[in-house]
Amino acid sequence: MRRLLFVVLLALAGAAQAQAQAPTRQPLAVIPVAPGKTVDRVETNRVDFAPGQAMPTHKHNVPVVCFIAKGAFRTRIGDAPERLAATGTTTYEPPGVTVHYFKNASATEPAELLCAALAGAADTELNVMLAPEPIP
Repeated sequence: MRRLLFVVLLALAGAAQAQAQAPTRQPLAVIPVAPGKTVDRVETNRVDFAPGQAMPTHKHNVPVVCFIAKGAFRTRIGDAPERLAATGTTTYEPPGVTVHYFKNASATEPAELLCAALAGAADTELNVMLAPEPIP
């Protein structure tokens, strides 16, 4: 009986230690997807920006979620005011909404986005470049 108790305690200690070593999850965002959007694939991209470089004015035909992996970006999406998106945060680019600019906020360091486009079977053109707008 004592041996069984020892085994149980050892197993519990091992489970507690394994749980203590598990990575922690930090929620970043809950982003509603366009109502009724059927997603059958997620297309991912890493987008590398040189210091001060900007993605020109564009829009997407599908919802796009980006994670700022390195650096910080000045961005203006749709009617929202400009915001600073820092490392570890996310942005959401709804389908059909103009992304006026997405600019590396640093004039000296590169920056990086990891983006996921939520596409359905009929979605063939995901990105549309628009006429350039001045970036403040």
